[in-house]
Amino acid sequence: MADNIRRAMRDISLGSEEAPVALPLEVVHRAAEDNRFILVGRATIPRRQNVRSIISTMPRVWGLDDLVRGRAVEGRRFQFVFPSEEAMESVLRRGPWAYGDRMIVLQRWKPLMDMNLLNFIPFWIQVRGISFQFMNREVIVFLARAMGQYIQIDYNEKVGGRINFVRIRLNWDINQPLRFQRNF
Repeated sequence: MADNIRRAMRDISLGSEEAPVALPLEVVHRAAEDNRFILVGRATIPRRQNVRSIISTMPRVWGLDDLVRGRAVEGRRFQFVFPSEEAMESVLRRGPWAYGDRMIVLQRWKPLMDMNLLNFIPFWIQVRGISFQFMNREVIVFLARAMGQYIQIDYNEKVGGRINFVRIRLNWDINQPLRFQRNF
């Protein structure tokens, strides 16, 4: 009897060899539309940042605790579902965010999203000490691209001679060390 059970267990088919079932295109589009207000995230140091705690704490930190739902997904990642684009954009605008004194990565979800995007945190930096003769948009954009993935700059050419620093928004690769000073 034990041999029969072993043989039956060995020959069991879980369906992994079967052809995948194709979802209708309209169902896929409707699901993408229903889930368009989602932020996908991950902890930068998973050993020190509990995913379940992040999910329960961050909506309260954002002031959206009754509006935002979070859930854990595979690969130590998490998702937050927002009720509107405005609520989601306000969280992204006020970022970057941290939990447990460590950064967390949040990116807007897209269908067929490249999960390598969860290695980047967009944030603003200040660049100080640019000589007056070099204070122009072209030099600032060059500096921004030399420091990382350039997103945008906050620079008004009309007041360029009266400012102490220029703000640059970059996508920082969390796999690279964060530098607090760089000389050009």
